[in-house]
Amino acid sequence: MSSIARRERKMSLCYFDYYYQLEEKLRIEEPLMVQAGTWIAKQINQGGRLQIYASRTLSGVAFEFWDQTPDLVPSILIENPAGGVYETLEGAGQAIIDELSVKPEDIFLLLSNEGRNPAIIELAQWIKENGHPLIIVTGFDLSRSIKSQHSSGLRLFEFADLVLDNHANLHDAVLTLPNLDPAICGTASLATIFLLQQVLYFTAKQLVQETRGK
Repeated sequence: MSSIARRERKMSLCYFDYYYQLEEKLRIEEPLMVQAGTWIAKQINQGGRLQIYASRTLSGVAFEFWDQTPDLVPSILIENPAGGVYETLEGAGQAIIDELSVKPEDIFLLLSNEGRNPAIIELAQWIKENGHPLIIVTGFDLSRSIKSQHSSGLRLFEFADLVLDNHANLHDAVLTLPNLDPAICGTASLATIFLLQQVLYFTAKQLVQETRGK
């Protein structure tokens, strides 16, 4: 392959190059992914379920993850009413809470790139007030840098027992082109899928090992 062809190939795969760097950051979170899997397995062994909720931008990821969980990992997908249209309105979280079917042993997984919308913050507050473990996936640096849209001033990560960082950027766009504004190409959904699928593996692995040990 000529040097020109190699350069063109590299340029054409700039998204792959960016994601390769992001993958290295995600790998650093291995201890947290292991811990998340351990917590989920523990709650399941006690009779609990994994309850999953996502803000609008990650709702597709949440559905895919929930749809792929095996019977070994009982899970519930919490519906985001009206496709998330009202999640920016204070008080909207109560509509979600009112529809919950919860056992004391349940563990919750909440997904939000920014973690600042009232609905998910109100849900997180209810989860902690009722004594449930809470794992979240969020853009940690992004969330810390922006203002909450809830009157409490709190953001999602401030309620979490464990935070997995998907390294989301503002507007979830990471690549630029000359004479094109704004930036394009997001990574948050892919990063979240990677984190969740690895957590699922760790969860299932622990449950299988514990079953064999009985």
